[in-house]
Amino acid sequence: MTLPGLGGPRPDPAARARVRAWVRSTIGVDDQRSVVVTELACTEPGCPPIETVVGLLGPGAQTQYKLHKPVAEVTEADVVTALQGKDLHP
Repeated sequence: MTLPGLGGPRPDPAARARVRAWVRSTIGVDDQRSVVVTELACTEPGCPPIETVVGLLGPGAQTQYKLHKPVAEVTEADVVTALQGKDLHP
């Protein structure tokens, strides 16, 4: 399978699951909020060709943040750094 518009393989489900788990443990996301992890082509100047987008969806708030690397390269430290100082709770 390929990602729409990228023509490449879909991100590894295990890598996406790791990132979801790191997000949940870092900010204490409850079961009423969904954590969505996907890869997208980045078209912004200076951005790597593929970025990982993490969305937090749930009652009262929807938030997203970007990590400028493919999901397979995202580390727990990347997630912690990306979430520092952000109010992600509704």
